[in-house]
Amino acid sequence: MNKILLIEPAYKNKYPPLGLMKLAAFHKERGDEVCFVKGLKKEIRAEIWDRIYITTMFSFHWNETIKTIKYYEFSAKDPQNFFIGGPMATLMADEMQKETGFKPIKGLLNERGKLRLSYDNEVDRIIPDYSILKEIDYKYPATNAYFAYMTRGCINKCPFCAVPAIEPFYIDYIPLKKQIQMVNERYGEKKDLLLLDNNVLASSKFDRIIDEIKEAGFYKGAKLNNCKRYIDFNQGVDLRLLTKQKMRRLAELPIHPLRIAFDHISL
Repeated sequence: MNKILLIEPAYKNKYPPLGLMKLAAFHKERGDEVCFVKGLKKEIRAEIWDRIYITTMFSFHWNETIKTIKYYEFSAKDPQNFFIGGPMATLMADEMQKETGFKPIKGLLNERGKLRLSYDNEVDRIIPDYSILKEIDYKYPATNAYFAYMTRGCINKCPFCAVPAIEPFYIDYIPLKKQIQMVNERYGEKKDLLLLDNNVLASSKFDRIIDEIKEAGFYKGAKLNNCKRYIDFNQGVDLRLLTKQKMRRLAELPIHPLRIAFDHISL
């Protein structure tokens, strides 16, 4: 059994670290001991860990993230098992390696060998471990929700956007029903649904996606324990692909808020 440390820097954020939640589930399935912390913890730093994973978010959290990496860098039994991933690690990999000496993991954990473990290509498809969120004092504003994808990537390759670097291939349908069933069995029902898709309107299976969301219990007027349920397409919907028919289908869902993405306008 290995000792696994998952770390999120002490920046303020609304949503929990999905990548670390998936890593927690992956390692627990292997029988490992998993600990999740947010920020700098002296007692945790004093221990020696078989594997350490640090997530990153946005470039404006650079200082806090670098401070966190340097704080824990000697807590790993083997420096090769000190992993840094996430959006900023992908987009600023060279700068981060120069600053810390560690080579970040780029993109998703969907390729074998990134973590130097067998079957580590499956991490991205694992159901996140919601239980680790109870291990820290920090309370994310969005916790009573399913965090899921029904598509990945985007058909657009806008030069200013991070998505092509992080999710370079567009997958136009990922079943939702099984994801929700497994979360219910392991962690209990969640009130809301947070979909992290970058361009759901581009999917050729858009109608199927809407139907499956409704079948999962997220339809207009749906409630859980007398509380209204909501859906948030968190990354927004592409205005250029928003037709009247697609708007009618979206209107069948309890969306709050409806985020419109104006990613690129040519004049």
